[in-house]
Amino acid sequence: MDRSSPLPLWAQLLEDLRERINAGEFAERFPTDKEMIEQYQVSRQTVREAVRRLEQDGVVVRRRGRGTNLTDKRFYQQLGTVYSLYRELEKMGHVQGSKILAQGTKHDGALAREFGVPEDHLFFHLERIRYADGEAVAIDRLVMPMKFAAALAEANFEHTGLYDELERRAGIVPTTGEERLTPVILSAEEASLLNCNEPTAGMRIQRTTYYGGEKLEKRETVVRGDRYCFVSVFDSSKNEQSSNITAAEYDARQP
Repeated sequence: MDRSSPLPLWAQLLEDLRERINAGEFAERFPTDKEMIEQYQVSRQTVREAVRRLEQDGVVVRRRGRGTNLTDKRFYQQLGTVYSLYRELEKMGHVQGSKILAQGTKHDGALAREFGVPEDHLFFHLERIRYADGEAVAIDRLVMPMKFAAALAEANFEHTGLYDELERRAGIVPTTGEERLTPVILSAEEASLLNCNEPTAGMRIQRTTYYGGEKLEKRETVVRGDRYCFVSVFDSSKNEQSSNITAAEYDARQP
């Protein structure tokens, strides 16, 4: 605590607690008032004011006899489905929004060869930060051949889903898809865009979707590890009917 600062002690404590929360320091247990008083050498009133502000913002919850705990702010997504982040967040009652970083068309010979289209074929590209209840949770980048995406060029993606717009404007619905999930440490740029402290764990999701046997979309999404959780549901009685592919089969399909 900087007692020469014009910033009140409770505000300094609040800022430090937020940084530690974002860094995942209190994932197991939030400190007691007594522990914070001793660690920061401040009064009980200062601690209670800082924690009250956290509670007011929905970051923690205080329960009589049970202390203070972090609220579960993670978003859950089941694997094995061609899902839409927009639809899933809205379905869970969260207000979804996006900040568009880039949207337009481009030529890319390497992409053309990968998608099996002529070298001079145009691609639609979209890059955005995804928000849930005003909090940045993911960075989303995708490309799609214009033969599928021509109707998307003028769409406003600040509060809608790609698949919703694709179906509404072009009558196209992805039929199959593949994803690879890789744990990562967010880069400095990614951490800045997602308003995270460094270092912060995340998940990189590489997705390819298909339509009628043709490659429809290539997408890379980076999500905050402290806000997103993927769930796999299995049933031993259906193992023989599983459509999952092996890592080797997935790699064989990639360029």
